Amino acid sequence: MATHDASAGTGGIDGSLAFELDRAENFGIAFNQTLADYLTFSNKYVSRSDLIALGAVFATSSCGGPIIPFQGGRVDAYTAGPLGVPEPQNDISIIMDRFSKAGFSQSEMITLVACGHTVGGVRSTDFPDLVPPGINPAIPVIATFDPTAQFDHAVIQHYLDGSTTNPLVVHFNKTMTSDLKIFSSDGNATVSGLATAEGFANSCKSIFARMINSVPSSVQLTDPIELLPAKVSGVQLTIERDALVFKATLRLSQPLNSTNSGNRVVTMYWCDRYGNGKDCNGATHSALPANKLDEQNISPVTQALGFSFTTYNFVVPIDKSASISKFWFSIDAKDGSEVVTEDNGGTGYQLEQDQVLFVPTLSRSALKQAPLGRRGGETGAGNFTRTYQLVAAVRNGQSSPSRVYADTYESAINGFPQPLASTIDFQLNSSLSSTVEGSYSLYSASIEDSGYYLTLDLHAIIDGTTYTEDFRQTAVLDNTPYVAPVSVTSGAAVLFKSSGLWRVIVMNLTMMGILWTEWV
Repeated sequence: MATHDASAGTGGIDGSLAFELDRAENFGIAFNQTLADYLTFSNKYVSRSDLIALGAVFATSSCGGPIIPFQGGRVDAYTAGPLGVPEPQNDISIIMDRFSKAGFSQSEMITLVACGHTVGGVRSTDFPDLVPPGINPAIPVIATFDPTAQFDHAVIQHYLDGSTTNPLVVHFNKTMTSDLKIFSSDGNATVSGLATAEGFANSCKSIFARMINSVPSSVQLTDPIELLPAKVSGVQLTIERDALVFKATLRLSQPLNSTNSGNRVVTMYWCDRYGNGKDCNGATHSALPANKLDEQNISPVTQALGFSFTTYNFVVPIDKSASISKFWFSIDAKDGSEVVTEDNGGTGYQLEQDQVLFVPTLSRSALKQAPLGRRGGETGAGNFTRTYQLVAAVRNGQSSPSRVYADTYESAINGFPQPLASTIDFQLNSSLSSTVEGSYSLYSASIEDSGYYLTLDLHAIIDGTTYTEDFRQTAVLDNTPYVAPVSVTSGAAVLFKSSGLWRVIVMNLTMMGILWTEWV
């Protein structure tokens, strides 16, 4: 964020760092390694600059520091920004001017540097004049800022009591002792206020939030993102193994080291979209989860918040003539407490449409790798493209669709170029067949992609209305071959009653999946 211009409203955390790695002010391998780690994760809704900011949040929590509030919505730049990152050899007046240009006062500058230097150190490979290399120059010697390996105020304690070995404070070359210049620039007034654990943590939380929110004035960040006690994800209505199938996952949080009742029952309910039971007019349908997964330490942030998770995965066949309009969950701990309903604040979780569906199990992808050493004339790993054969299902009605197409998006590309965005048209494909074909017709299209995270917004125009399935991911296509249902004797039948009707679910115990379900 160091080249942010607060008055002009430009620069900051915008991802332009990817195009500035040849500069002396950004030397070293750390930036390259970090950007390589983040390469495959950016997409339509998550920018590379959001990942950079989120990395700071995770790193701080990983080291035992405070939880930094995270707001999303950063917008990536695709050209280098201006020069201006402060360097150790700079005069204190230059360093202060550069922080001031970024919107930070003298005291805030001192706090930001102190909080940033609570962990880490100086490497001999980067600053051999500050830290002499060891016997093997290829193995860096690291002179740490303080003796501890966690996020704490030891860097300030040792500075104030004179016992510090921080090379940016005690080195004989005073031109390079930037921490000494910065900490002492106001007569140690600011660092004295950081000398307690609580004061240091609170100040770092505030200043790090300021740091990661230093963005161009044209960027509108979201509200701080908070943990949802109950989160629904992985929602998809699709065709799978010759059936119309609905998938959803419910994630429940719970305090660390607490235990779930082994008898807890989570049930998903849903309503028909068509027919006599439309919009829950009559019996609702229900299903128990096919499997659950207990997760500990899902991230350093949730670990610091004191939560773990249990996820419940639902995969249920849907009557193709009735379809599904909305769904919700009930959670019965079976410990005498009240049954909890998770229904999106009373409205239920709505499925906006069922007219056009992405079909991952019928889609395919193939990777084509260029020979080594022929990547745009460079040596090293070969370039690649991935060819996708994508399948969509369109619900049959009185009118055929006038157009079936997808808007595709790809930003996770080697070299961080401008995102690839294109529109592809799907054509009716009579060579594809499915037992739900009476209700749905299958369409296909192909596209080549040179990135890692192609997503598509799928559309069908029917009678002048455009139906859309947003943000379908192709990173992992389920190409599992069809497996014939096992007999009931090798599975388990579950019976339960709802709205006066009995429901039977036959489950394959090996696959942990629901094979079929029927009202009886």
